[in-house]
Amino acid sequence: MRISHSGDGCGDTWPLCHGRLIPEAERGKTWVEYGHRLMSGIYGLVVIYFWWVARKIYQPGHFARKAALATLIFTITEALLGAKLVLFKLVTTNDTPYRAFVMALHQVNSFMLTGAVALVAVAALSQAETQQPSSSKQVYRFFPWIIVVIGITGAWASLSNSLFPTENLWDGFMADFSSDSHFLIRIRGLHPVLALLGGGGLALYFWLKAQTAELQVIQKRSLQMSLLLIFGIMFGIGTLLLHAPVWMKIVHLALAHSIWVVMLQWVYFARTTKN
Repeated sequence: MRISHSGDGCGDTWPLCHGRLIPEAERGKTWVEYGHRLMSGIYGLVVIYFWWVARKIYQPGHFARKAALATLIFTITEALLGAKLVLFKLVTTNDTPYRAFVMALHQVNSFMLTGAVALVAVAALSQAETQQPSSSKQVYRFFPWIIVVIGITGAWASLSNSLFPTENLWDGFMADFSSDSHFLIRIRGLHPVLALLGGGGLALYFWLKAQTAELQVIQKRSLQMSLLLIFGIMFGIGTLLLHAPVWMKIVHLALAHSIWVVMLQWVYFARTTKN
């Protein structure tokens, strides 16, 4: 959507597209936006059924049931944030601070949505009827928020690169520190810095955890987490050096959500074991 500047493909109407349930084939952007809305609508129906089934299968208090409710809530808020972007025209070439703020909210909500689905899956596989994360390992719950902060800065960097593309790496780097540059250009450097520091620090932690953990399953999961973070950092560096081609932007976002999901599942599993 953002890469193709198709946010206004249906005009400023929502949920209808140009005031119609099924728009005419006026231009490519319309069908990009309409396809996004159509898939989101279908997904919403799936989530409602998903939540209803969870209520039938799991007893009150089961973590999978709570995560299913969270999935429904974050699906609704995701749709509302998408509607806000359209109705307030925070799309295409809009470069206001308000758009950056809503983009950050949109990114956080997307993480919450995919994270809730991931927690349903891992909680559903637990043997305990009302499996709950232990409060004795509170420090683990801060790890995912590092990924959230990196993701927010990534959304800003992606928006900046879409609105103010650069073909020369050095010129782009100098623009990041120029007081005359747009604020989106000046803050886009936060993402690679935080990704290297935060992501690299987590990768080191999980690597050491893999060497010292008592349970073999924790060792395996920690090693997987470390390698995934390292691969994500290396791919991000490659995306930057190659000036972020479209396919790399898409894979980069998919990697970010994959790291987030695996991280949440690791934290849940670590907090529900005795290791």
